This record gives sequence, C-alpha cells and structure tokens, in this order.
Amino acid sequence: MGLAGGFRPHPRAIIFDLDRCLIDSRNAWRYCIEEAIAAAAGRRIDAASLVDEYHIRPWRDALGILADSPEEERRLAGLCETMFERSAMKKLLVHDGIGMALDALRGERIELGAISRLPHNVALKQVQSTGLDRFIAVLSATRQGERWHPAERFEACLSFLEAKAFDTAAVSGDRADLAEMARLGAVPFTARWAPGHDENGEAIASPSGMLVAVLRAWAGRGR
Repeated sequence: MGLAGGFRPHPRAIIFDLDRCLIDSRNAWRYCIEEAIAAAAGRRIDAASLVDEYHIRPWRDALGILADSPEEERRLAGLCETMFERSAMKKLLVHDGIGMALDALRGERIELGAISRLPHNVALKQVQSTGLDRFIAVLSATRQGERWHPAERFEACLSFLEAKAFDTAAVSGDRADLAEMARLGAVPFTARWAPGHDENGEAIASPSGMLVAVLRAWAGRGR
C-alpha cells in the first residue's frame, strides 16, 4: 500500500489547502485594501496591522473598520474582489520552501492535489501565475456563489486521482477542514507555516519537513 512505484511506504496522494498552506496571499490582500480605498475613497491607509487577522476573512470584515459608511463598504468590497482576481495576482507569493517540498514529494511518486475556497477560474490563475501548476495534478475549487465544503472538494480530487481517502494525506492550517477530511479517512497534517493555523492531526513545522512527516506516518502501515 502506498508504494506507487517507490521503494518505501507513502501516501498515494496528498491534498493541500491551496489558500492556506501553498499560496501566501497576504501581500495581495494588503494591496487590494490599500489601493481600493485610494481609488474609490481618495485616501491612503496602511493595512499592515490588519493583514494577519483579516486576510483569510471576507473583505467586508476589514472594510467594516475602514469604510466611512455601509455604502462605501459595499463598493470597496466589490472593488477589492475585482482587484484580487486581476491586478493583485502579481502580488501573490508561494510560502518559502514549498517548491522544493513539492518536488521532493513528487520524487516519491506521490500525486499532489489542491482544494480552494476561491472560484475555480481565480484559483486556477493563481496556480498558474505562481508556478504551482508544475506540481499539482488536480485542483478542486468552488463554483461561483457556492458555499465552502472542503470534504466535497477533497473527494473531487480523490475521484480524479483514482485514490482512496485512507491512502491520502490532507495538509491544511484549518482545524475544521482537516477534521472533515479526516472523517472521510484521510490522515490530517497541520501546516504550522500557514498564517493563523489551528492544529489538528500531526503538525509539520515547515515545508521542508513534509516528506519526513508523511513517510513517518506511513511507515509500518504495510504494503
């Protein structure tokens, strides 16, 4: 079990939370907030102090603090969303060490997938613009207006990869999402480098530790 052409037990596949532990969107989020307020409200602000708490929350959570009125808040939220899908794409980063870590995992013949809360066209552009498409075999993102259901996105990846949940690892910084995937049979790993991570399952301190962590988890499980 879990060999897939390699020489030591390992997962058949690993499914990553694209938004939390592969792509670092903090610079892009800050850019959108600051530029939207400058363009639409005519004032300059520094959103640095809000990034860590708000960058993974809906735009209006932060704009409720910064906007002068509910009407301005709505207008700015729409502008931020548009900018995030377009001009802010160049501000996206990949977390330090992710490229090397994914390359090492693929060297073990492990299939890699990703799930995202974003609309599929936006998530796909992010994957392509950051070069992650070199590593990720399947991306499962939400449809426009659809609520976030990590278990459904996870199962869509498994279906494409023809993998079983029991022989799959899930890597995220979100405790609730990991719990959903674990209920399906996946082995959960918390990415401690993910901003605001909430631990569930074995914790991995940095991307460079991923391969060791998953091999250790699979050791002794049999073939």
